[in-house]
Amino acid sequence: MKMLKFVSLFAVVCILMACVAGTAFAAGSKTNPIEITPTDGLTIKEQDATIDKDMAAKLANEKYNAGVKADECVAIYQWDISADSGKTLKFGMKLGANQKAFVYHNGGSWACVGKVNEEIKFDKFSPVAVAVFETKGTTPSGGSPKTGENGLLMSLAIAAIAMGGAVVFFSKKKD
Repeated sequence: MKMLKFVSLFAVVCILMACVAGTAFAAGSKTNPIEITPTDGLTIKEQDATIDKDMAAKLANEKYNAGVKADECVAIYQWDISADSGKTLKFGMKLGANQKAFVYHNGGSWACVGKVNEEIKFDKFSPVAVAVFETKGTTPSGGSPKTGENGLLMSLAIAAIAMGGAVVFFSKKKD
């Protein structure tokens, strides 16, 4: 009976640890991974994207022969940027080997004005966007889980294995 109480307590502790670990390792839901620098003298407001995936792919291909497709566009970020005068900005983002990202500006119509992680000279601002493309069939940068994948099932499986091992160990020891 003492053994059953111990194994039960051990199981509860393992399950609680698995639940805590599962949420601790969950990917954050980072809404905007783009860092715009420098920001001095700028007013930056995020806004809904008005450039669509088809247009973003078409413009990147025209300017850079990028070989991207609209269905590979995984994110579009857009800002209303204003400043007293033109500036050179950098839109920084960590990209995986299977990712490409381009910067767009709308000065009457959308144009691809550069690549992410490169300095880009702006004479005027207003809608500025970044489109991120990811080649299919490869692992996202870093192999990190996407938001919502938190490893809880793996943690519970490990807890079950540990619990089974404890039962075997203590039942052998008792013999």
